[in-house]
Amino acid sequence: MLRSLRFAKLLAAAAFGLCLAVAGPVAKARPVYRTTMIAPGLYSFGAGMAFNAFMITDDGVIVMDSFDKAFAEASLQAVRSLTDKPIKYVVYSHNHYDHIGGAQVFKAEGATILSHEATADWLKRHPSPEVVMPDRTWSGPKSELRLGKSRINLLYFGPNHGEGMTVFEFPNERVIYTVDLVVPDRVGFAYMPDFSPREWERTLAELDTLDFERVMYAHNAPVGPRSSVANQLRYLKDLRAAVVAELAKGTPFMRIPYTIKLPQYEKWDGYEEWLPMNAWRVLLEIAMGV
Repeated sequence: MLRSLRFAKLLAAAAFGLCLAVAGPVAKARPVYRTTMIAPGLYSFGAGMAFNAFMITDDGVIVMDSFDKAFAEASLQAVRSLTDKPIKYVVYSHNHYDHIGGAQVFKAEGATILSHEATADWLKRHPSPEVVMPDRTWSGPKSELRLGKSRINLLYFGPNHGEGMTVFEFPNERVIYTVDLVVPDRVGFAYMPDFSPREWERTLAELDTLDFERVMYAHNAPVGPRSSVANQLRYLKDLRAAVVAELAKGTPFMRIPYTIKLPQYEKWDGYEEWLPMNAWRVLLEIAMGV
C-alpha cells in the first residue's frame, strides 16, 4: 500500500508538471489568482491550470474542489474577502488527489465534505494523508444540494474520467462547472490518464443536452460558452475517425499515432506534444478494449 501510495503521488506530481509545461515559460512563475463573478453569488477562483468554484448563499458557502493546500488557502482568502458566512460544504468533483488534496483547509472551517459514493469508495481503497475522506456521499445519476435559496444539481454520467466524476449544474444561473471533461481549446491531456475516450464522448453528448448557457472550467480559463462542450466532443470524434481511417488503410499499428494529423486543431494547446499520445489512447481502446 505504501509503495502504491508513493507511486500515485509521484504520478500526480508528474501530471501537474506536464500541465505546467504545456503552458510555456510563463507557467514557471506562480500565476496570479483571481476571483471571477460568473453570476450573483457564483464565482470561479484561480488562474492558468487551476480553477475551482464557490457559491455564496443566504445560509453559507459551498466550495467545489480545493486543489492542493496552498491553492485552498488562497481560495479561502478569496471567499473571506467577499463574505464571513460559514463554509458549509466542500464537494469533490472526483477522486484525483490533485483536485481535492487541500480540502482540510475548509474542513478546519467547519465544512462538510461531500462526494459521490464511487469517489468515496475509491478513496477508501486508496487513502492519501493529504486527502480528507468525505463525511457524506450521494449516489445515482443526480442529487440536489440546497443551501438557503440556492441549489446545485450534482450530476453523475457514469464512467468517463476518474471515479464518481461529478458535473455541477446551477439551474437558476444556467451555468455548469465541469472538471477535466471540457478544457477549452486544448487537446486531451497527455496520454489521457484515467479516461475512457468512448465514455467521455458519450458523456459530452449527454452533457450537451442540458439547459445551460456558459461553462465553468477547472483548467485554462474560468468560464466560456456552451459551444466548448460540442467543440471538445468534435475533437474526440475527429481523433477517433482519424485512427479508424488509418486502421482501414492498413497503416502499421505502431506508426498510426505518429501519422495522425488534425490541422483544424493545430492551434489548440498541447497539439504538438500530446496529439500522438491522444491517438495512442484511442488506438489502444479500439484494438484492446482498454
